[in-house]
Amino acid sequence: MAEQIGYRKAYRLRTAVPGRKSIEVTFPYEVVEREARSRGIPLGEFLGRFQAIAEYDNFEGVRYTFEEIKSQEKLPFKREETDSGK
Repeated sequence: MAEQIGYRKAYRLRTAVPGRKSIEVTFPYEVVEREARSRGIPLGEFLGRFQAIAEYDNFEGVRYTFEEIKSQEKLPFKREETDSGK
């Protein structure tokens, strides 16, 4: 049985920091909002407590999941966000 895609939208890739080997892509707001809602927490709290995890190399493509941050010290920066969606 073929997998049905419920949401599809194109997003541009961009260099995260010039001269570094890192590329950024925007996550759809609806995806992140749904994750926060499914965990019963406000979006702003979700953004501060969770990080996106990219899984790749053992299958075609890439798979992103969200995992709770174990320690704020392991992140290169801490970004303050609000529920305003900005």
